Amino acid sequence: MMKGDKGGDPLAVGLPDGLTVEERDRFEEIARQRTRFSPYYELLGMRLAELGKGESRFLMEAEGRHLNAGGVVHGGALASLADAAMGVALATLLDPLCERPVTVEMKVNFLCPVREGTLEARGRVLQRGRTLALGEAEVLDGEGRLVAKALGTFAVRQRQ
Repeated sequence: MMKGDKGGDPLAVGLPDGLTVEERDRFEEIARQRTRFSPYYELLGMRLAELGKGESRFLMEAEGRHLNAGGVVHGGALASLADAAMGVALATLLDPLCERPVTVEMKVNFLCPVREGTLEARGRVLQRGRTLALGEAEVLDGEGRLVAKALGTFAVRQRQ
């Protein structure tokens, strides 16, 4: 299982014990790509906290910029957090030189409203095939309440 959050350094992502050197290098490259080259993650304030084989954990501080007209975190922000967690979980199982994950469908159940605080998305791969993968994510609030549950289908695309 994944280790704890590594604090404020955006590149200090928790990695599990027992990784091969190749796996550790690949996971660190995923972390670099998702922290340095993702303006959308930055826009929402999403941060990759942990990676494991077929798993990831993202954090996001819910703030005023995430709220809808009703004063609660917009469903699109929660869906983006869940999508990132599932996609990055899948990325840990792909060959980074020739494969990439692409979301093709996602369903999200919004279970309770959130107004502020730390949100955590835990993504995991349920099934990885040659061309398709299935993932799930749970979004929790700072008290550990399940606020959203997502199920996503991903294409495994060849890099060109």
